[in-house]
Amino acid sequence: MSDELPAVGHPLTLRRLGVHLVLLAAATAAVALLCSLFGEVELSGAIWRARLLRLLAAGTVGAALAAAGMALQGLLRNPLAEPYVLGISSGAGVGVLVGLALAPLVALPGWATTPALALAGAAVTCVAVYSIAQSRGRLDPYVLLLSGVIVNAFNGALMLCVFLVAPKATITNFTVWAMGGVSERIAITNIPFLVVCTGAVLCGWALLFVRGAAYNALGLGDDVARSTGVSVGRLRVETFLVAALLTAAAVALAGPIGFVGLIVPHVCRLVVGPDHHRLSVASGFAGAMLLMVADTLCRLAGGWLRIGEVPVGIVTALAGGPFFIYLLRSRFREART
Repeated sequence: MSDELPAVGHPLTLRRLGVHLVLLAAATAAVALLCSLFGEVELSGAIWRARLLRLLAAGTVGAALAAAGMALQGLLRNPLAEPYVLGISSGAGVGVLVGLALAPLVALPGWATTPALALAGAAVTCVAVYSIAQSRGRLDPYVLLLSGVIVNAFNGALMLCVFLVAPKATITNFTVWAMGGVSERIAITNIPFLVVCTGAVLCGWALLFVRGAAYNALGLGDDVARSTGVSVGRLRVETFLVAALLTAAAVALAGPIGFVGLIVPHVCRLVVGPDHHRLSVASGFAGAMLLMVADTLCRLAGGWLRIGEVPVGIVTALAGGPFFIYLLRSRFREART
C-alpha cells in the first residue's frame, strides 16, 4: 500500500499548489526587495547586491529551521520539538567549531569542510537523542525533551574541549558566530558556501513536502499510520536525517539561531491548517520572510544604538523563550485534565 494519503481538508491539487507557490514566492521576493532598501549606508549597485546576498542567506536559514521544526513536530506529535531544543543545532555547532579549528591545517577550503562536519555533528546528535528517548520503538515526548537538554549540555562540553586546543583566532571567530547572525562576509565573499547551503536546504525542503501525506497519517497514531502503509521506522530515519541536513546548513551559515523552528510552524498551522503538504510550503516561506525581516531590523538597530550589529540569534531567543514556556505550560495543563 502506498504512503500517499488524501490531504487533510481540501485536497492540494497541482493547480492549488502552483498558486500557493507563486503567491508565497512573490511575497518572499517582495519582502526581500523591501528589506534591501533599508540600511545605514547610501544605496548603490554594489551595496544593493551585498544586501540581496545577505537576505538570501537569511531566507535560507529561516526556511531551513522552520521546515525542520515542522517536520519534527509532525513526526513526534510534539509541539515543543524543534532543532534548537532537541540539541541538533548544538551538534551542528560542534561540527562547525571543529571545521574552524581544522581549516588552517587541511587543504580543503572552509566551504567544503564546514557544511560536511556540521551535518556529521547534527546527524550524530539526532542518533543520540533518538536512542535516549525511544523505548521499544516508541518515543516519549517528555523524555525526548530531556534528552535534548542532556545532549545540549554534552555538546557544550565538547565545544569547551575544542577551545582548550584551538588557536585564539578560532575561538574569537567562533564566539562571534555562536551569537547567531547572518554573516555578511560569508554571503558576499564566499558565494560557493552559500550555494552549497542553499542547495541542501532546497533539497531537504522538497523531501519533506513529498512526505506530507505520511505525516498526516502519523498524526492519527503509529498504529493507524502503519495500517495505511506508512513505514513509521523509515519515516523517522528520513525525517531525522533531513532535519539534520537542514539544521547543518542553517547553523553553518548563521550559527545557532533558536526557536524559529518552534514559532513559525505553530503560526502557519493556525493559518493553513494541519495538512503537512500545505504546512511544509507555508512554513518554509514564512520562516524565510521572518528571518529576513528580523535580520534587517537587527542590522538597523545596531546602527541606531551605535553598537555595530545586533545578532539576530539573541532576538529570536528573547522572543522564543517565553513562547516555549507558554507551550510547555499548556502541555502540562492538558496532561492534568
